[in-house]
Amino acid sequence: MFSRFIASIVLLSSALLYAGGAMADNLAKDTWYKIDSANFQIITNGDPQAVRTLAADLERYRAVSLALLGSEGDDTKLTIYAAADRESYAGLVGEDLSEMTNGLFDTTAEGSYALVNLDGRTGERQLAAREFLFHEYTHFLSYNGTTTHYPYWYSEGFAEFMSTMTFGPGNTYKLGAIPSERAMTLLYTSPMPLQELLRATVHNTPDEEKGRVYASGWMLAHWLVMKSGKTEAFKGYVKDYNNGADPVKALAKNLGMSIAQLEKVYNDQFASGQFDLASGKVPASFKPVTPKVATLSGKQTVVELARFLVKSGYNMQNLDAMVKYAEKEGIYSSELTAVQADAATRMGDFDSAAILLGRVAPSDRDNAWYKKAQAWLWLNREINTMGRDRSKTLLKKARDQFVELVNTRAEEAMNWYGLAITLEMLGYPKKQYTDMLEQAYLRAPRELHIAQWWAQELYNRKDAEYFAQVAQPLMLELTSEAEYNQMKMMLAELKPKAAQMAKGVTKKETTHNHAHAAKPDSAAGATGKGVAASAP
Repeated sequence: MFSRFIASIVLLSSALLYAGGAMADNLAKDTWYKIDSANFQIITNGDPQAVRTLAADLERYRAVSLALLGSEGDDTKLTIYAAADRESYAGLVGEDLSEMTNGLFDTTAEGSYALVNLDGRTGERQLAAREFLFHEYTHFLSYNGTTTHYPYWYSEGFAEFMSTMTFGPGNTYKLGAIPSERAMTLLYTSPMPLQELLRATVHNTPDEEKGRVYASGWMLAHWLVMKSGKTEAFKGYVKDYNNGADPVKALAKNLGMSIAQLEKVYNDQFASGQFDLASGKVPASFKPVTPKVATLSGKQTVVELARFLVKSGYNMQNLDAMVKYAEKEGIYSSELTAVQADAATRMGDFDSAAILLGRVAPSDRDNAWYKKAQAWLWLNREINTMGRDRSKTLLKKARDQFVELVNTRAEEAMNWYGLAITLEMLGYPKKQYTDMLEQAYLRAPRELHIAQWWAQELYNRKDAEYFAQVAQPLMLELTSEAEYNQMKMMLAELKPKAAQMAKGVTKKETTHNHAHAAKPDSAAGATGKGVAASAP
């Protein structure tokens, strides 16, 4: 159905299960805090006052970054999971990923989130936690709510460039220092050859080489921002890159330099070892904030951690151990039951999910967490019918749950997506379910399966401009060669009709449209943009 939704059941040895159980116990036994500010929510088992200071700095960082990027931002609050140390981080993402990363950022149909290890991979604080958070929030500002893609080297290099921002007296800031870990990479492994760097992607770069992309990307981004005088020209490169141009030729063309000239600048940067700093003032409109700190109860902690494990899919094997810990400590809750049911649905174990949700007390069934788990169970069960007719009764129940969720939680793309699928399965007119699909896309334009379905609908309509706007960035996400080639052929077929796209004309803007769905349970006409009044 949608990216990372179906998780496989993994058989583990008893030793691994024991280790996972111990790790889950340790995670849940820690004291966890929620730090809230205007634009951030941080869940952490670290020092709450230190993380509170980080949250305040993040607010300042946001104000400066938006000014530098010429962006207004929006009201979307980013959730950050800040693990106190490597052991906690490994408990959330698994041992393998904890060895390779210090932080992660993910955009999903359920919202964006960042995850950071406050103590570094080795426990020696190789990088300040502030750098982790600034790096990940740069990704959030670059990608949240947009379909623009940046080449791998620039996406990570610019995030590294921004990550070392520091604040001084008089509300000043400095920018441009080299992150210490990237300095070590450049010193001991040398920069990645330029053309190799420009063609690097997440998928074609071995894990052991990704550190060189970050470091070399930082060095090239530093030159581009601080010395080149070509930041406006670079925007043309990004546009060409998103339209499928060769990344090496497109950079040379847009910057007005030959590859040889670019290579000389790039290599001279490394040879000189001199990297200037920029300074400025935090925008006068910024008002300092005092983030609020709350201690999570044992019940809240287990639910929060369990929900992250299920949402991210990184370390699902820890879920059972966490549930057993909650039962042993007397902190099991109905909300945790719904999280378990969600996990079972994602794994295709619909009978177990139904049994779990059946245990939730009727008094708790008005909560959004229950309605969401129940709606997706009903829907997925009917999608995966095995030799039986689909139940319209259950689909209508799912429809009504999704309508309520859409009207109360309009910002969540998953609710719109579930409603679109349900209406299609119930035989609603195409206009009605594709309206819901478009709302899902506008809220999560980077969610692969939503974008693919919406692109197909636009292709079927022969809406060349809008299709190109969706399909071109989508092609940069597709890892299946067959899917990529099919999208390329569809784009080529419609592209002649979309010549104005090359002039920067777009039919739709990828921004939130706060439409609401009218509940389809009466004979009266639907109000606003939404579902038809009566079911077919």
